[in-house]
Amino acid sequence: MSEMANESTGRAQQAGQTAKQEASATAGQAREGASQVVGTATDQVRAVTGEARAQAGAIAGDLRTRVTEEAEGQTRRGAQVMRQWADDLAGLADSADADSPARSLVTQAADRGHRAADYLDSRGVGGLVDDLQDFARRRPGAFLGGAVVAGIAVGRLAKAGSKADGSGPGRSAQPRTSGSRSLSEDAAPPGLPGHGEV
Repeated sequence: MSEMANESTGRAQQAGQTAKQEASATAGQAREGASQVVGTATDQVRAVTGEARAQAGAIAGDLRTRVTEEAEGQTRRGAQVMRQWADDLAGLADSADADSPARSLVTQAADRGHRAADYLDSRGVGGLVDDLQDFARRRPGAFLGGAVVAGIAVGRLAKAGSKADGSGPGRSAQPRTSGSRSLSEDAAPPGLPGHGEV
């Protein structure tokens, strides 16, 4: 009986060792599997992050290209409008009297308009920005003063435009009169419409 007990004990020990070995092997496989999962997850995160960076870079580049193209288009349209105004002014100067002081002023304005349009056509947005940056570095006070004056002018133009089309706050699209009182027909000076015959 003791032999059987020894055999049983031996089998139990052998079974215990086999279970330990299997448990150790299973734990090792689990650790190896977990490290593979972590490695795969890390690789996936890196791949997704790299792809997201690449897409963000592509989107930023595309946006920059679109903004540049739009700015160039606006500059070309601005140059065309300026050239048209300069042509109109030159036409006015040509039809004015030769000795008129207004003719020389209009001619100068037309020449400056043509030069500005040519500048915008040749330099584009990039050249304009470069020249502005250079001017701002050389003369910061004049640049800031010019920016303030330009801001005030744009604000006034926008305000005048909203008043003219009746979209200003509390404004209606009714024609404006020159004063608070209108002139009666009898109060108008002779020779003006509204007084007797025209």
